[in-house]
Amino acid sequence: MSSQKISAAILTYNSEKQIDKVLEKLYWCDEIIILDSFSNDKTIEICKKYTSQIFQNKFEGFGAQKKLLMTKCKNEWIISIDSDEVLSDDLIANILKLTHNDFKNNSGFLINRKHIFLNKQFLYGKESRSWILRLFNKNKGGVTDNIVHEGIQVKGNISKVKGPLFHYTIYELKEAIHKMDYYAFLKANEYFNKRKKCTWIKLYVTFPFTFFREYFLNLNFLNAYEGYIWSYLVAQGASLKYYYLKEMYNFKNN
Repeated sequence: MSSQKISAAILTYNSEKQIDKVLEKLYWCDEIIILDSFSNDKTIEICKKYTSQIFQNKFEGFGAQKKLLMTKCKNEWIISIDSDEVLSDDLIANILKLTHNDFKNNSGFLINRKHIFLNKQFLYGKESRSWILRLFNKNKGGVTDNIVHEGIQVKGNISKVKGPLFHYTIYELKEAIHKMDYYAFLKANEYFNKRKKCTWIKLYVTFPFTFFREYFLNLNFLNAYEGYIWSYLVAQGASLKYYYLKEMYNFKNN
């Protein structure tokens, strides 16, 4: 048992492919809280095997959804896990080794996330070295407002917990394309609401610049075919959000 009571917080939507293996690695938590965006597959049925604390709310952006999720957690400390992230046994063991003083002297803990794309674990690139804040004291911070790619921010000291968190991003190429397009549209909405402008430079330069950065500078060329596809989709999504943004302004002005 952990020296500190911890709530596990998870957003779900049509997550039946991986939610079982996600939840079975949260047995050590004091409670598991699910906030679902009205899934129409077996997600809720699977979640009920692990917790009765399942809530539903219409999706209005990841930041807003996750903020609502945090209010459902009764404990001061929360581990925020996505519905496609699986804790390793080493990570669990190291969290359980954290002492009362560790929790007292820190506002949060970074976790090393390992990137798995099209069933390949990336050994190179930015994604393979990613440390993210996922275990945190909710009284010292919280979730950002971003519609997509939200994060957690806290005030105070932050330490690291060793042991990988496996991120099973995408299993099939068509799923990757759909997700890229959806996230680009959400990001464009966020930019539009913030009145961020779309210049011709962003329209025409974003794709080649982002692809060069992801594939060469971030060493994804060492991740073989999957590294190329990942770099291409990241670049496509980064570019597409500006085309969606331009379309939104055009629609507004007509």
